[in-house]
Amino acid sequence: MSYPDIERARAGQAALQRIVDGYAGPGADLRALRRVVDLCDELADALEDAYCREKVRVVAEYAAELLSQGEHRARGAIPGAEFLRRAIRGALELVQSRLYSIERARRHGEQALARAVSGAAHALKR
Repeated sequence: MSYPDIERARAGQAALQRIVDGYAGPGADLRALRRVVDLCDELADALEDAYCREKVRVVAEYAAELLSQGEHRARGAIPGAEFLRRAIRGALELVQSRLYSIERARRHGEQALARAVSGAAHALKR
């Protein structure tokens, strides 16, 4: 069984990943930033899941910093743009993991329900 909300969220997560991976820098890319904002809104709306929404908020914040500025401040030994990319990728990986967990939980719940219905139907036939 397919879950349209999860598929929509996965499509948004993949699109965000492509934008971040495709950002050449060092200048601002306001067109990509607008697309990221739209995708983050769509992804957050796709699922009723507070964890995913929090991670999407993190993606939006870091992407806004990455895509709206020409210069990025370094974080220790890591150049600023690379730090932001890593943070965004990490948050997107957590979203991906959460989507997998939600899907597994739903499938498990459906299987348990199907077993219960089958057992009840078998009991009624007796």
